[in-house]
Order: sequence, then C-alpha cells, then structure tokens
Amino acid sequence: MNANQLINMLMRMVTQRLMNWGINKGVGQMSRRGGKQASGRQVQQNSKRIRQAINMIRRMGR
Repeated sequence: MNANQLINMLMRMVTQRLMNWGINKGVGQMSRRGGKQASGRQVQQNSKRIRQAINMIRRMGR
C-alpha cells in the first residue's frame, strides 16, 4: 500500500465521520425546530423521517 492510498483512506474516514456528525446535528435541530418542546415519541418520528429522507438523497447521489 503506498502513501497515496493511505492518505486517501484516512481522508475518507475523516470525511465520513464529519458527515455523520453534521447529519446528526441537523437531525437534532430539525426535530427541535420552532423552539417548542415536542414529546419524545414525536421527536423519534421526526428523526426517523429525516433520516429516511437523508438516505434517499444519498442513494440518488450515487
């Protein structure tokens, strides 16, 4: 394995972690949108819908 492959592998790992962190932050913000406190069940449903939408967008980007 040469240096270029190692650098690419590390960059992919870092990029993937940053993307997941950002997506999780966005999902959290969207589930609390409007500043009002939602019930736990409602937050879970919103989070699930948002994650499904994100996964669909990812599949379309491939």
